[in-house]
Amino acid sequence: MKNGLNRCEKQKAFTLIECLVVMLISMIGFGGLLGFRYYAVLSAERAETHLLAAQTAHVLIEAWKGQKGTTDFDPTLQGFDADFQVQAGSASAASPLSEASCLHLGNYQVVVEGRHFRADLLYQNMTDIPKLRTLYVVLSWQDKQAQQFRLSALTQT
Repeated sequence: MKNGLNRCEKQKAFTLIECLVVMLISMIGFGGLLGFRYYAVLSAERAETHLLAAQTAHVLIEAWKGQKGTTDFDPTLQGFDADFQVQAGSASAASPLSEASCLHLGNYQVVVEGRHFRADLLYQNMTDIPKLRTLYVVLSWQDKQAQQFRLSALTQT
C-alpha cells in the first residue's frame, strides 16, 4: 500500500495554544506601546502649554517695561496681533503673591493659540533704590490641576 504518505512522519506545525499565547503576548506589547504613546503626547501637550505661558508672561512684561513700568499700564490697549487676545478680567481677584508690599495692577484673560490663561499684573516699588520698580506677571491656567507661572523683572521708572 503505497499512497505517497508515510503515516509515521509527523507534520511540523503550531498548535492552537501556541498561537493564542503569541497573540496574547503581541496584544500586551501593542497595548504597552499605545499607553506609552498616550502619556508621551499628554506630557508634550503640558510642556507646550507651560512654554506658551512663559512666552506669554515674557510678552506682557516686555510690553509693560516698554512703558517704563507705569501704574496705569493696560495690556488690552497694546495692539497685539489676533493670535494674542487680552481682555480685562474680574475686579475681585486676590493677589497671587504673598508679599504684602506688592500692588495689584489688574488681572486679565489672555487667549493664545486657543489656550486660556489668567494674567495677574503686580508691581513693587524698590524702597532702597529710587526710580526702580519690580514688575510681576503671574499666569494661571487649569490643567488637571491648577498651574501657575511667575515672571518678574526690574525696570527704571
